[in-house]
Amino acid sequence: MNSAIQNQVRLPLSVAFEVVLQGIRIRMGRSLVTLTGIVLGIAFLMSILTAQSLRRGVQRETDTRAELQRMLNFLIAETGPIEGRTLGVVQVGTASEVERRFIDLLVKGKVQAFNWFGLEHNSSAEDFPPGNVARSSRDDIGRDASAVLVIGDGAAPSVDWGAALRPARQKVVALTRSIHEPPAGVSGVSVVALERQLRPEEVSEMAADARRTQFRTGWIIVISLLVTVIGICNAMLMSVTERFREIGTMKCLGALSYFIRQQFFMESCLMGLAGSLAGSLLGALFTILVFSATYRADLIMSSLRPGELAGFGLLSVVAGMVLAIVAAIYPANFASRMVPATALRSNI
Repeated sequence: MNSAIQNQVRLPLSVAFEVVLQGIRIRMGRSLVTLTGIVLGIAFLMSILTAQSLRRGVQRETDTRAELQRMLNFLIAETGPIEGRTLGVVQVGTASEVERRFIDLLVKGKVQAFNWFGLEHNSSAEDFPPGNVARSSRDDIGRDASAVLVIGDGAAPSVDWGAALRPARQKVVALTRSIHEPPAGVSGVSVVALERQLRPEEVSEMAADARRTQFRTGWIIVISLLVTVIGICNAMLMSVTERFREIGTMKCLGALSYFIRQQFFMESCLMGLAGSLAGSLLGALFTILVFSATYRADLIMSSLRPGELAGFGLLSVVAGMVLAIVAAIYPANFASRMVPATALRSNI
């Protein structure tokens, strides 16, 4: 009687997952070695990315603070001490972050009040502390004021400066942006340009420094990831060597080559996910602590950008999983191609 040869049964994915978890528990030492390699590699990657973000943030915050102090010094040089004084404000558009922080700095300098007047529909006095703002008309912004500030991203204000500065304590107009034109046709007015324009050579030097830093960072990241892949691949190959007889037994029991490959890829994915998550968190925390010890904690906290760090963390996790899968390609194929009899005769 003829009997048809039955096709081998393809085991479901859940069975492979259970086998992988059991293998990880049995070979916990080898699994920890592989996991440690992923953690260290991804932690190094996350540390570089976090340090780069913090360095930019610290430099940006340091430059902003220096710029704000310089603006305040320029204003004080024209008006004298601002404590207890009144300042007029002409807002011609949306205030920038620097302008808002400059207002905060003036408030900390104990400016008594602001005579605020908005020229554009998107001008708002909400950037000023409620107790310090008095909405004024076009001709009252200079009433008892030591200076009139022009802020916002709009064009030059259309103000009758002669009428506006007539009741002022001092005829000083401070322009926070270079697009604001100084008052014309008014005698005895001191104009202070608070915004500093970078020279072309400074812009070129900053761009060159950014390119050099980007190249060095990219090269370091490539080397670190290459070392990580080699470490993971080596650990996976050692795992294959230790499991010669196990692989041979599974093949003798009917396991297909795809099932063997599936196990190794699944194991590498689990290792990559766990190691990447731990490495991302470790790298970010370590870098933040190091920067906090080097710089002031308040400077680091103000320089942090949670959204950017979250993006770097997601990128590191994806990179770790991809690297783990790439590193498992050769060991998985090597294990799946093993001849059962040869694997069972192994003494390793």
